Amino acid sequence: MASQVKQPSLFPILLVNFVGTLGFSIVLPFLVFVVMKFGGNAIVYGLLAATYPAFQLIGSPLLGKWSDTYGRKKILLLSNIGTSIGWLIFLFALFLPSEESFNIYIPFLGTFVVIVPLLLLFLARAIDGITGGNISIANAYLSDLSSESTRSKNFGKMAISSNLGFIIGPAIAGILGGTIYGAILPVLAALILSLITIFVIVFLLRESKLPPKEILVPERGTIRKVFSQEC
Repeated sequence: MASQVKQPSLFPILLVNFVGTLGFSIVLPFLVFVVMKFGGNAIVYGLLAATYPAFQLIGSPLLGKWSDTYGRKKILLLSNIGTSIGWLIFLFALFLPSEESFNIYIPFLGTFVVIVPLLLLFLARAIDGITGGNISIANAYLSDLSSESTRSKNFGKMAISSNLGFIIGPAIAGILGGTIYGAILPVLAALILSLITIFVIVFLLRESKLPPKEILVPERGTIRKVFSQEC
């Protein structure tokens, strides 16, 4: 009887997915207060909150295509490095004075006052978003490792890790953000977690080497199977 090939541990990829959702949710409870601190209003807050998913919509398909070409691990590493850079810029913006600004003159529109900390916040969320394909790539990695018999169970675990991120993220933001340091501690926590994730990807995550002939292509009319709703 042929020996079964030992499957890689799911813990690294579940951790990557958890930190990805945690990083998105941890900023939501205090983002409005940061915007108000730097003189923004409801429109600025709405635009800033929409920046991450908007850029993620642009970057995820490209990162997914690269992961098919260059491997899941490399693109996951690239994605999480971008996340760390985004949090680093976000943290730096919190230390800038709210009065730091400059003017931009646009013909026919007039002069606009650009507040530097807010500009850096937009840049941070854009960088995190454009490289924020880590969750979709993590799902692709998990699909590479899953057989028909383990697919539903593995993606159930992935859903649990995502939900934990959305639960724990706002809780961490509330606990750490309630100190005298304000938003600094939650952002610092997110930065540290993203750096830990880079370490996990480099040293614990194995590349999913799936020959092209073994890639599962859904048959026509079986879209429910893609979402594990059909056996």
